[in-house]
Amino acid sequence: MRGRITALLLAAALAAGLSGCSAGTEEAEQYPTFPYTHYSSGGTQEAYQAVILFEQSNSTFTSYQVAFSSCTCRDAIVNYYSVAYVELLNNKDDPEEAAVRAITFGENRGLWGDSNPNYYRSEYTQEYMDENFVQALVRAEKADFDAWGGYGTQVQGVDVDAVAGATVSTSNITSMLQGLFAYHTEHYY
Repeated sequence: MRGRITALLLAAALAAGLSGCSAGTEEAEQYPTFPYTHYSSGGTQEAYQAVILFEQSNSTFTSYQVAFSSCTCRDAIVNYYSVAYVELLNNKDDPEEAAVRAITFGENRGLWGDSNPNYYRSEYTQEYMDENFVQALVRAEKADFDAWGGYGTQVQGVDVDAVAGATVSTSNITSMLQGLFAYHTEHYY
């Protein structure tokens, strides 16, 4: 357990760009990172780094556990780094057809880092977002993420009306997955 906490803290420091950490700096450098666009309320964009806490590949798919910052507009007591467990297919001939095989922020594999429930829509709990957004991303292909229109839009297959009040969360998760797909195709295709 201590190792997992250390990994999460190191990932958070890397993702936040904290280079002044002296303890464990060499250990932190072993975790790969990839860029993604972070969106704040209103669509303000900033370049962030997501941290791959683990990566394991087989002939069909690659499993990732990724730490990234999503919603940063609320007090720290309700905002944490999100940790997503994601499986991406790596057995397609064309990397644009690589797809999300599985994704979760729970099941003891991830951490929902945004406020739960959403401040503005009390029905937007972690469970609601899993059902109406996260699981709708399963089977979405790299090409779908590449075609994504950015802040305030959704990839094909997501019911826009079901998640209209969670623009920052859905945009940052989608952006992180877009960055993860770029990393994935660079390493597996």
